[in-house]
Amino acid sequence: FEMKRYLLLLLCICHLEEAHSCEGGEHFSPKDYRAMGGAIEQLGLELLQNLPVGPQQPNVILSPLSVAFALAQSCARNETEKLLMKSLHANSLPCYHHILGGLVPHFTNTSLEVAARMYLKPGFDVKLSFLEESLARYRSQPSPLVSVEEINQWVEKATNSHVQNFLESIPHEVVLMLINAVYFKGEWQTRFNPQATTKGVFYLDGQNFVSVDMMSSGQYPVRVMHDPELKAQVASFPFKGNASFLIVMPILGRANVSSVLPRLNISDLYSRLPPEKAIMVNLPKVKLQYREELKEALTNMGLGSLFSVSVMPVLSTLSEEGVEAAATDSRHGHTHISPSSPLTSPFLFALVDDTSLTPLFMGNRQNKYILTKHFCVCGVSRGDMHMVEICNFAIRFH
Repeated sequence: FEMKRYLLLLLCICHLEEAHSCEGGEHFSPKDYRAMGGAIEQLGLELLQNLPVGPQQPNVILSPLSVAFALAQSCARNETEKLLMKSLHANSLPCYHHILGGLVPHFTNTSLEVAARMYLKPGFDVKLSFLEESLARYRSQPSPLVSVEEINQWVEKATNSHVQNFLESIPHEVVLMLINAVYFKGEWQTRFNPQATTKGVFYLDGQNFVSVDMMSSGQYPVRVMHDPELKAQVASFPFKGNASFLIVMPILGRANVSSVLPRLNISDLYSRLPPEKAIMVNLPKVKLQYREELKEALTNMGLGSLFSVSVMPVLSTLSEEGVEAAATDSRHGHTHISPSSPLTSPFLFALVDDTSLTPLFMGNRQNKYILTKHFCVCGVSRGDMHMVEICNFAIRFH
């Protein structure tokens, strides 16, 4: 027990070291927040490339913002800290924790809610300075880790009841649990007419397709372009406020999701997207369910020994009125845009804060099937778009 306590005290020093160099109420520039958005995007892309994908789990969605918050709160030190900061793509951001902590208030006019809570096993002491730093940066201070019911109630409330019964039990060896919830509800700047929704086709590949409900508009304002390097169509759908829905659809027969993913750069795409123009748009309505732990992905990134990661549920709704999402790790639906073609096919997507270009949610969608055996829920129906993600990290001390 004393060894565990000693390790926890060591792990908390990293916050204090950074606090000294970034203290003084420093105001960060838009460039700093753009750099943070890029770091969070790189984390999300690395996770997407390491998450398992197969016939039973072809679609993926996660919130890199939520994962970044949960990982940053772990307060690792020495070699583990170096590895963690590398995985967070934070080496070029000397005030990473402070910029990240100030990022959420920076999401002005965005229908985004972020909640965090830290649970600490009774009798396991931590330094007061660690608690003060955690509260100042991430608005989180420890609650007693004694009741799975209390944790589930907090998660349910933080996700507007979208995620229920989050945990079945508390692992015996866990002394510190970090939970972060991200909830987004956005309304399209231009709504789709529900009466225009009809059956359409979604192409799984060059030969196979399935029938889906397709939202349609003959004159929909959207930023759209063809990217010859990615061999993909790129489109950005604006929400009311300061967020947008980015779609990157590889051209069938020339590229696929796997080939585009390593080369995706949201900042570059947004800098090259032309102004909005009215074109024909066909956007499928999709309902998916998914559940996946990040343990394997974090292990591939070299962080498996530090974290024991529980399930990360997702609920997402895409409809004529907008988007609502609640997630922890999940999968989502796709949109295809073409001035002359109503066809759809597999794609990558991101829900982006337009100011910092932080991807609040990102993922890929390769088919429409519902995977009911998974816990995460991703639904598409009429109504606003809602996204909620829960990241739960339980730190193990050996």
